[in-house]
Amino acid sequence: MFNWFKKSNKNKKPSRSNEDWVEQLTPPPSEESISHLRIILVRGLKPALYKYVDRELDQFVEDTVQDALLKILDKVDTFRGESKFTTWAMKIAVREGLSELRRAKYKDISLNDLVANDDESGRDEINQMSFTDDQPGPDRATHEQMILQRVQKMIDEELTDKQKTAMNALMMHGIPIEVVADQMGTNRNALYKLVHDARLKMKDRLMAEGIDPDEMLNQL
Repeated sequence: MFNWFKKSNKNKKPSRSNEDWVEQLTPPPSEESISHLRIILVRGLKPALYKYVDRELDQFVEDTVQDALLKILDKVDTFRGESKFTTWAMKIAVREGLSELRRAKYKDISLNDLVANDDESGRDEINQMSFTDDQPGPDRATHEQMILQRVQKMIDEELTDKQKTAMNALMMHGIPIEVVADQMGTNRNALYKLVHDARLKMKDRLMAEGIDPDEMLNQL
């Protein structure tokens, strides 16, 4: 029995170290290592995502792992060894799965329709906004509504259609940035810059109008 145990351990392959994973997945990657990592990701993703997938979990996990592996291979040189390699890889796979679920949730939503609907109802929302949590008196309420209407006019005049669409989708409706980027035919970095530039435009115009930009931009 003891001899069998020693033989069994002798035949068991040692686990890969972080350095082994990086070396074996650096182009050209080892097919055996890719296969091994794929098994690990599939095994880990099923319990991580089953709550969010209504049906065909196995197929969804397989597709997610395939996409995640491509990202892992592309980013393997960025691994800094702060955790186990497989933990790092699993985080990428989970993010990929959740991102795909978000994209599926919003796939039938048109950003143009959101803008059109908000153009129709936006003035009513503006009329309900206030700078403070407390109920303002009549004079203050009138003053605030005048400022908010001026801000709406600034948005219409200063921002491009793309900037208004992006800010509307991200900040008013909370649509995930990857979904907005996909629908607008751009990427995350470009979308970040688009929104950043829009906020700078608004800040400059607010300052020129004598309105506190920090106070107002927190409303957007």
